[in-house]
Amino acid sequence: MVTAERVLEKLEQNQKAVSLEALRKSLEITTSEEIQQFKIIIKNLIENYKVYCTSDLTFALMSNTSFLKGQFHKNKDGDGIVCVTYSSKNETGKVITQYQTFKISKGNNGDAIDDDEVLIVVNPNDNSARIVKVIKRNINNIVGKVCRKGFSYFVEPLDKRNRNLTIDLEGKQSEGQIVKVELIPIKGNQYMGNIIRVFEPKDDPYEEMLLEAIRCRMPEGFSKESTEQLKYIPKCVRKEDFIGRQDLREWSIISIDGEGTKDKDDCISIKTLPNGHIVLGVHIADVSYYVPENSPIDRDAYRKGTSYYFGGCVEPQLPHQLSSGICSLIDGEERLAKTILIEYNENGEVVHKEVFKSVIKSKAGMNYRDVNKTLNGIPVPGYEEYQSTLLQMKRLSDILYKKRWTNGASFFSQPEIKFQYDKNGNPIDISYRYQGDAEKIIEEFMIAANINICKILEENEIPCIYRVHKEPDKKRLKEFLKLLNTIGMPFEYTEKEICEDKKLLQLLINHISDNKNLRDILNILLIRCMSRAKYSYKKEKHYGLSSTYTHFTSPIRRLADLAISRILDECYFEPDYSKKIENIAKWQELVAKYADQASRMERIEEKVERCVDALSVTKYLSNYIGQEFEGMIVEIGSKCITVQLDNLLTGHVRLNPGDYYYNSDNLTLLSQKGLDNYYIGDRLILKLVGTNDKKVCFEVIKKIYENNYSNIKGDSFEKVKKKKYIIS
Repeated sequence: MVTAERVLEKLEQNQKAVSLEALRKSLEITTSEEIQQFKIIIKNLIENYKVYCTSDLTFALMSNTSFLKGQFHKNKDGDGIVCVTYSSKNETGKVITQYQTFKISKGNNGDAIDDDEVLIVVNPNDNSARIVKVIKRNINNIVGKVCRKGFSYFVEPLDKRNRNLTIDLEGKQSEGQIVKVELIPIKGNQYMGNIIRVFEPKDDPYEEMLLEAIRCRMPEGFSKESTEQLKYIPKCVRKEDFIGRQDLREWSIISIDGEGTKDKDDCISIKTLPNGHIVLGVHIADVSYYVPENSPIDRDAYRKGTSYYFGGCVEPQLPHQLSSGICSLIDGEERLAKTILIEYNENGEVVHKEVFKSVIKSKAGMNYRDVNKTLNGIPVPGYEEYQSTLLQMKRLSDILYKKRWTNGASFFSQPEIKFQYDKNGNPIDISYRYQGDAEKIIEEFMIAANINICKILEENEIPCIYRVHKEPDKKRLKEFLKLLNTIGMPFEYTEKEICEDKKLLQLLINHISDNKNLRDILNILLIRCMSRAKYSYKKEKHYGLSSTYTHFTSPIRRLADLAISRILDECYFEPDYSKKIENIAKWQELVAKYADQASRMERIEEKVERCVDALSVTKYLSNYIGQEFEGMIVEIGSKCITVQLDNLLTGHVRLNPGDYYYNSDNLTLLSQKGLDNYYIGDRLILKLVGTNDKKVCFEVIKKIYENNYSNIKGDSFEKVKKKKYIIS
């Protein structure tokens, strides 16, 4: 029987392109039925870019040519990269996944726009490539500004990377409006735009924040096909959904989340065995059961990569019917889950672990605030019967926390600022969320679940999407140690020693906490020295956890977790051995693609959150222009100083050119006109003078505390003047 696999194997054996007839004979295809099937297979392989057809109608594996298929990521200047994932077999027959990126210069990207699937030809002399064809365009809608040229109207995309699209509008439009248009292809990069939404940011604070998020490249909305798919997804668990699942509905299972949380990914349970061992249960929403691979909702989830939280709102990875409905582990409702049970001995060591599909019914939906009260002995109505359970969870959490600390984990603590918004979307107040015992319980239990799911996959030789966190950035850490030395807090170890021994990083964290005036800002500066976490298909240890690690516990709101849930379905729970092996080979190719997309969209989510928070800060403080605040200098540059108010909001003080010498070695500003010198940690009385374009501007009224660095006192002004430069 002729199959695509046989065709690919035969082409792999040929180093040169072969004719259709030669390929047919080598496969011993003789009957008319087999010939017809053979032609259909060849056509499909060509359309999927696994086989290349030359101009003289010979055929070769695409991997044996200079052409590669990948995804184009374009920057705002027009340059970009193409990410290519391809697999090959090693000498033992094991499939090895390779992941490469190729540079694309502005002149070599053709008509491609960001996120296009493209065919490239690689330059053998360097790591560059040229796009020769756009295979698939992964864009349906565009947000842009209505512009006019003569009597014609068109849309200019807000995202500069899509400016090479021509989007015409029919009829008379309102010039200057911000609109969302559905793209109707005409030819190449020419489209007709059908307006499906008009934004009114001046009249609606939410619209303003939404537009800010879209400018940061946040994907918005769901496809029509996803909306149609929702009609066939049940709103409650059915009897047939119980098949192949353990019934845990009678277990004492609870959830702990922030107040008002609707998309509940996880629940927890705990049990003490007769031998004194503790069994932790972590129950995660079984999203993959409701979202089949490559279905419209799954394609939208891949496109978004995560859920986006901004301005008290959310742009969910999954439609609300799933994220807040059938997938959310709401208390009192039957829900499908994947459960991992981890048995610990008295020392917090894992003696057994297992994962299986389950049906659960959460007995109580708790929030962090009330759990913290209960753990502190403050009565909370409805929580009384769970007090002993919560105390048991805290004891296990403390054991796991101490064990991680012993293994070299580092813990950074800083309050999380939360804005409170009125019904119109205006920021009206600020609250602060500190990590209490309840937050630590959830953090420790989710880390435990993620580590042990990763181990289960590894033990069964199943592909995994790893969460990787490398050692601190040595260059930044060196600068940080230099700052500590400057302010009279020298640390005796080098950046290299700290990176090689995590115990020294713990010592450093304790060291800076001794300075009550500066510990908050020093903590922030040290966090900036840490490497950025990312997803990877390569097996690498997580620096802070000293273990390989994955993300499994939030499939409602993270793409990587949804992929891990599906990997478990197809490669671990699959009963058919041959099908399981086939799925493992498939995911060996896919994990790199998912890791890249999850990392890329996570960066966008971070930017969305950062920019919308900055917008909220300016809108909130715009009500206090002219008022005075106390604050501390947290950063010094050549042209301005950054100050943090006692309410943790930040802003800038602009400096007049020529007023100060900037000493970049110790980050100080030395006045040349008899004014105050400025040091990190100085406390100031500040006047708010303006807020615009996500910027907050202050002027200094007076200094109320000077954090003069001890080792500067011996430096003469002239000596510093010779070494540094004047602000201009």
